[in-house]
Amino acid sequence: MKLRLLPAFLFLFHFHEAFSQNKLTNSTTSGPRIYQTHRIPFTERPVIDGKLNDACWKTLSWSGNYTQWIPNEGAQPSQPTQLKILYDDKNIYVAIRAIDHEPEKIIRKAGRRDEFIGDMVGICFDSYHDRRTGFEFDVSAAGQKTDLLITNPANADNNWNAVWYVKTSNEDSAWTAEFRIPLSQLRYSKDSLQVWGLHSWRWIDRLQQESDWEPQSSKGPGMLYLFGELHGIHGLPRSRRFEMLPYTVGKLNTFKTEEANPFANKGRRWLGKAGLDAKIGLTSNLTVDLTVNPDFGQVESDPSVMNISAFETFYEEKRPFFLEGRNIFNFDFDNFLPVL
Repeated sequence: MKLRLLPAFLFLFHFHEAFSQNKLTNSTTSGPRIYQTHRIPFTERPVIDGKLNDACWKTLSWSGNYTQWIPNEGAQPSQPTQLKILYDDKNIYVAIRAIDHEPEKIIRKAGRRDEFIGDMVGICFDSYHDRRTGFEFDVSAAGQKTDLLITNPANADNNWNAVWYVKTSNEDSAWTAEFRIPLSQLRYSKDSLQVWGLHSWRWIDRLQQESDWEPQSSKGPGMLYLFGELHGIHGLPRSRRFEMLPYTVGKLNTFKTEEANPFANKGRRWLGKAGLDAKIGLTSNLTVDLTVNPDFGQVESDPSVMNISAFETFYEEKRPFFLEGRNIFNFDFDNFLPVL
């Protein structure tokens, strides 16, 4: 969501009652909005190409009735949005149809990963349903991915990078997004019957307008407290995670040849380094993270910066081992979002 990236404000939210006539989205005056999902056989999983023509997408009705949050909180959005969620033993599948009656005005811009740019849609799961952490997956109309961790009241960690798949496509008066999110990228309990927190949103860039599947507000204790609920998930396999990310780094130094110097008589020197990061899930809520010889060269390069001030340039930590669980140590002061 756009506002979570503004560093000078702390946005608070309160619960707003939601009503819907769609049979998938029941709500009452005393509870959150509810989406009832459906399990599909693994052999009927959709092809992730952005086109919502797979047979599995015809099994349930679409959930809509998004509510505008920005700029007019509680109003009807200018364009409707539709949502559908399915799952199997390995993945969560999400389809979002962003209807636009002026499709020629849809803004599609290319950008770096985790950059909020152009028209966007997204889905977020509070898979422990503890109202503390949300795993969010967003995509722009141009197909650019963004993933982040959400914590209350409106904090976002864009350095979290999961392994997931998404494609976008176009229809006559809409653009569509099709997601496949492996369950291995989420954290959930070992209960047979699962209830997750659920949030979905859409950003229309030309109108600077955000609408949400569950009503959000700027007057409450935190964003995750306002999430709707995802029902119908049951019998998930035990969350077993084993990820290993090895890396190698090579470097070539060249210099003037010195015949009498045995260390410089070739005019070049090769240097190398290797290491790995690993993530091992022991239980549903206990994960071991380990690293061997971490290096800044194993991650994406930092963007170029021109600094003409008297202060040093600060680059964010991007090594995977040092990012896991970082939100535990985030504390807000003076209504500013922390930067670690």
